[in-house]
Amino acid sequence: MIFVSESSVDLVGKFIKLYHRYENLNLKITFFLISLQILHLYWLTTDVVLQKLFAKSFFLAPKSLLPIFVVIDYIEIPALISGVIFYAYCIRKNRSSAKKSYLFLGLLAVQVIHIFWITDEVVYDSFFNSSFVELPVLLSWIAILIDYLELPVMADLFYKVIKKKKR
Repeated sequence: MIFVSESSVDLVGKFIKLYHRYENLNLKITFFLISLQILHLYWLTTDVVLQKLFAKSFFLAPKSLLPIFVVIDYIEIPALISGVIFYAYCIRKNRSSAKKSYLFLGLLAVQVIHIFWITDEVVYDSFFNSSFVELPVLLSWIAILIDYLELPVMADLFYKVIKKKKR
């Protein structure tokens, strides 16, 4: 049996009230953080996927900028946290139209699992270098496809930001 203290329930209630008060700002922050992942997907597509398919990198940015793409990939962690909180809040706020929020919450949850399951470095090494972690090619492709699950979330958040501006 799980015992939840009254103070922790009160703390959650305060957080929800604060989140509700700044809902529009939270939406914009979540959209911004998750949208940064488009740069990561650009790197993934041009320097990993296309290189694996055509034996040539199509990454146009100078290799000296690669650390920026790595930092953006690490921003995925706060982006996922923000996204999970946002969609959980949407489910709580409007239970009648929660199906779509459950879908996006599920896509983000897969991303969270992916971060701890197979990192991009492991996939890259398994494709192009000999690494101490031998990863089946099919598993590498699955890990890559999971990264693209952020695109529907980005589209939904973009739609919600635009919709809020019209109000």
